[in-house]
Amino acid sequence: MDTTRAVVDLRAPDGGSIPASVVRPAAPGPHPAVVIGVEAFGPNPFTAGVATRLAEEGYVVVVPDYYRGDGPADAEAYTDFTEVMRFISALDFRRGTHDLLTALRYAADLDDVDADRIAVWGYCTGGTLALLAAELSDRVAAAVLFFPSQPWFAELTPRTPVHPADLLWALRAPALVLYGDRDAVLPPERLADLRDRLTSADPRHRFVLYPGAGHAFCAPVPPLRDDAADRASWAEATAFLAAHLGR
Repeated sequence: MDTTRAVVDLRAPDGGSIPASVVRPAAPGPHPAVVIGVEAFGPNPFTAGVATRLAEEGYVVVVPDYYRGDGPADAEAYTDFTEVMRFISALDFRRGTHDLLTALRYAADLDDVDADRIAVWGYCTGGTLALLAAELSDRVAAAVLFFPSQPWFAELTPRTPVHPADLLWALRAPALVLYGDRDAVLPPERLADLRDRLTSADPRHRFVLYPGAGHAFCAPVPPLRDDAADRASWAEATAFLAAHLGR
């Protein structure tokens, strides 16, 4: 399916400007929509590729930059986490969540989007923000979350005021959560706790672990990438979207 791409500036509630890309099917709508929470490196070719693939499947895709143009200088430093860890440590998760919520409102107002069929989809730190957005919004019809990095924060601060895991009960939309069972960010006991909280909150939620895969198994390059987990998770994720949003 042919797609088109545009860059827009979204006006945030705090008056700031959120750069965002919008990728849409060339065919007329109304279409379901997906708002992507990008990985901690910020918008990069990997996320652009995901957005294009989803648009080819019939979704309007909105990709906001929660760094607002001030993210890591190297958005593809998959073998050196020095810079990106500084950005994660400094990130205001409240503002980032509101930026995804702004993108949700923008998507719902598009003429070629069915406002009742909007999902969030996120990776890594963007998966955390997508989870928070889904917990706080009644616009979300489904959530697809690839290895959210911060279901629990190291500490609660004004920038991280609540653990996302403690709000799972508030999810009104079905959620699919995808991790590798060797994720170095979350030890096995934390993964088990998250799984139990999620699946007990709502029988529509699904929690999938991929054997032998670590954190960020969708990354485009080794050593993070796990080909089998990446292929399987894409099939799981797109099937989940189709089941809950239609196309």
